[in-house]
Amino acid sequence: MRWEILGKETLYEGFFRLERVHLKHARFAGGEITVAREHLERGDAVGVVLHDPRADEVLLIEQFRVGPAVRGEHPWLVEIVAGVIDPGETPEACARRECLEEAGYAPEKLVPLGTVYATPGGSSERFFFFLAQVDKRSRRHEGGGVDHEGEDIRSFWVPKAEAIAWVYSGRIRSALPALGLLLAFGGHPSR
Repeated sequence: MRWEILGKETLYEGFFRLERVHLKHARFAGGEITVAREHLERGDAVGVVLHDPRADEVLLIEQFRVGPAVRGEHPWLVEIVAGVIDPGETPEACARRECLEEAGYAPEKLVPLGTVYATPGGSSERFFFFLAQVDKRSRRHEGGGVDHEGEDIRSFWVPKAEAIAWVYSGRIRSALPALGLLLAFGGHPSR
């Protein structure tokens, strides 16, 4: 099927960029349609599930998130290590950097789990997921995030089975950590 971007205009530029994209695309029933869509440009990101196979535990983090706050909901979410890929940085290098920044661990092994679009209806952001093997006794520093980015992150270890149970119980309320845990441990034959 054919599609074409006819033009873009920047509506806002700050930490993110909001664009209006004018495009046309083929219709399933035949013919084509011309539309304008808002597009949030965030760049790509990684999500890393840190696992200590000896203890069979997973490192989770907790941090404040503005989305639930503006809805009047509890804004401290349980998540996995994650972060935005810097220009020129590979997803693997970003995953290693974020493990150190947020959790204080240097992964012994990184296994790619897959890549997905986070919210394709309004953003081109892709999420690269990894499973990181670590020994929880080998922490290099406390982690906690990067001060100049305004990060305030608490990390903690839980049994792998409990982390998966939190996905189904709703204790993990963010889609990307839930997907990362399910990709890592959701019955894939190679894990």
